[in-house]
Amino acid sequence: MGQKTNPLCFRLGTTHSHHSVWFEEPKKYSTSIQEDQKIRNFFKNYIQYEIKEYLKIATKKLEEKLKKKNFQQKKKKNKKHYFQKSIFNLPLLGFEGIIRIQIEKQGVRAKKTFVRIIIYSGLIPKSLLKGETLENFKKNIKKQEFFYSIYPRRLRIELEHAEEPLYSQPNLIAEFIALQLKQRVPFRKTMKKAIDITKDTGIKGIKIQLAGRIDGKDIARKEGKRKGKLPLQIICAKIDYYSHTIQTVYGVLGLKIWIFRK
Repeated sequence: MGQKTNPLCFRLGTTHSHHSVWFEEPKKYSTSIQEDQKIRNFFKNYIQYEIKEYLKIATKKLEEKLKKKNFQQKKKKNKKHYFQKSIFNLPLLGFEGIIRIQIEKQGVRAKKTFVRIIIYSGLIPKSLLKGETLENFKKNIKKQEFFYSIYPRRLRIELEHAEEPLYSQPNLIAEFIALQLKQRVPFRKTMKKAIDITKDTGIKGIKIQLAGRIDGKDIARKEGKRKGKLPLQIICAKIDYYSHTIQTVYGVLGLKIWIFRK
């Protein structure tokens, strides 16, 4: 039988690093892992909600501009084209741009105790964590379970822009595929489109694999598409990996994405 290994765990210490950086006693180790998961879920959901609100306001402004220009009925195609073009010129696209969330903790025994949360992103504007949104954000944090365990320590939140291109991130590609499949778009078309998106990002290889009751068929099967090189056995090769579950009308699908950078 084939023994499969996670490409990220296989390369820890060479091309990849841990997303959680802290030391803990054996008794408290499991609770601190659960705490990290709660922090990540909260931040992801909060930023996702704020981005959706931001997009609603931006689209309303665009619609108002279109009404002022008074497009004729003959120029409906031009109106549609202008609307789509102006949306994609916005600093945000249709999905959230969180690439990863890194958590750094320093113990209670140390002199300067803190919990540092670094959000690596390519689309989140820094205005989301300022003014009224920041006050609402602080109120929401105080209501969460993990706040009471962090309370003696100071909470630091930082936003950092991703150095690598946005469309070369496997988790964002997975979310794009999930949205397309939920809208009943054919799976082969979505996989092809996802590979085409990564053309100009400078990656050397990509592999997409879908498993489950694809297109609502009775028998579950695996379907995949691959382009370029993918040396999974070489430790020095920088390979990103992401697994995602997609909840569709006809069942749950499993999605795996491998990306070879250099």
